Amino acid sequence: MSEKEMLEKIQELEKRIASLEKDVSYIKEDIYAFDEDDDEVDISSCTGHCSHCDGCE
Repeated sequence: MSEKEMLEKIQELEKRIASLEKDVSYIKEDIYAFDEDDDEVDISSCTGHCSHCDGCE
């Protein structure tokens, strides 16, 4: 593989890494938003059937 081909491959990989990092940041945002939604569970209907209960849905 020539130096030029290697540099082109490196550039392609850098672009792919940037794309993956962007995807990961979107996934982290989704997880954070989902976790926030999970905190809003109404525990007033809990019947105490589980010892580790965070609230029934």
